[in-house]
Amino acid sequence: MARLEAAHSDGQTMYFEYEAESARWTWSAGLRALHALSAGEEPTTELMLERMAEEDRAVMLSRFKSHLEQPGPYSCAYHMTDAGNRQCRLLFVGQSEAVDGKVKRLSGFVVDLTEPMRETARAAVAASVEHRAAIEQAKGALMLSFGVEEDIAFDLLRAYSSRHNIKLAVVAERIVAGLSDPAFSRDEPVRSLLDIVISLSGGAPSDAGHGARQVVEPAGGSAG
Repeated sequence: MARLEAAHSDGQTMYFEYEAESARWTWSAGLRALHALSAGEEPTTELMLERMAEEDRAVMLSRFKSHLEQPGPYSCAYHMTDAGNRQCRLLFVGQSEAVDGKVKRLSGFVVDLTEPMRETARAAVAASVEHRAAIEQAKGALMLSFGVEEDIAFDLLRAYSSRHNIKLAVVAERIVAGLSDPAFSRDEPVRSLLDIVISLSGGAPSDAGHGARQVVEPAGGSAG
């Protein structure tokens, strides 16, 4: 889990990993803070469901079950109430890793899409003409890899720009550059993109052989 542990030093970045066999979650500091976990408290599926908007729970459980059964990229959007009683809109994106046809691990990152990020939006509009090609390529990569719509892909770029204080155009250019960088070469294109995004916030890329994806198991399941 070197790639996740490296990212844990960033209190704002929200990464996760779920080991299917042990039903164990690993969350970055930012994700733990979002759910108000104390230092000795373990993250669980039940905890996530408690904070999730009631109308989203059934759909999310269905999606999580399917992610445990079938490897590949995924994206899951839902609403929750955070530790400060704020209503949040979150997006999980990642990939599941299978061994001999059975999903063993899920990992990825979480982006808070709640805030309008007005300053970043204005900067994005100003930069869109000069940097349109890179922004469109980066959006396309996110859309293709994670199966999200164009507006969600742009929200992802904008959220990372705002959270890490990097101009949106620079985020897009780094993603585009990373796609052709041998350092991010992986058997799975989604794994490559995940590592590129992790690197934007100073995290370490994963080992080339590791794909990953995340999941929350069904209520009453083993993700205790």
